[in-house]
Amino acid sequence: MPKTLIKNINKLRFGIEIEVEFPHTKDSYVLIAKHRIIRGWEMDYDGSLDNGAEYRPKEKNRLYYNEDCIDQIKEIIGLIKAHRGNIKPSCGLHIHVDMKNFTNKEICNIIKTFIKKQDTIYRRFKVLKIRQDDSAQKIPVNIKKIVKEKIIQEIKDTGQSSNDNSYFNDRHYGLNLLSLNEHNTLEFRFFNGTIQSKRIKSYLCWVLNFCLNGAKSAK
Repeated sequence: MPKTLIKNINKLRFGIEIEVEFPHTKDSYVLIAKHRIIRGWEMDYDGSLDNGAEYRPKEKNRLYYNEDCIDQIKEIIGLIKAHRGNIKPSCGLHIHVDMKNFTNKEICNIIKTFIKKQDTIYRRFKVLKIRQDDSAQKIPVNIKKIVKEKIIQEIKDTGQSSNDNSYFNDRHYGLNLLSLNEHNTLEFRFFNGTIQSKRIKSYLCWVLNFCLNGAKSAK
């Protein structure tokens, strides 16, 4: 991977969602209600979890890839572990990359590159079958041919596409573009859940470089 891109990832903003489950001796609703969190982060209920919660930057705040953001993530993980939070197969880790400074053409190319490489990506990150079948499905290969700038703009404007293919109207794929409407982000949903800070750091580095590479190849 070109070193010039690695130097630039700290200029990209991102959000992160860490899903965890708690033992049944802990009531996730009670924990959420107490908001026992560090400043700048929040925990909320996630309908896909049994007795769990989702940790994320407060009010959809965006972070930069730097020492401060990694320290924040480490503190959140420490809090999760203090409450005996753990990872089950249904848990995921989602990364939202801010697309504010990307053109629709560049966004299209990021999506197409992901589709082209998704089999390799899923193998590399050992995406669990339970997640491939549900919340992080692979994108149908034929979608690569019909991803257009017009569709990206439709989704940004309305949250849906005139194309009736399920990919353009369902967020449960490894790369979700419906978040362009609500958050102006591309959401990478395929990562298995983890509360290992080194692994999260490597995921972030990979995603940000992936987006920068995709944008560069669209020029």
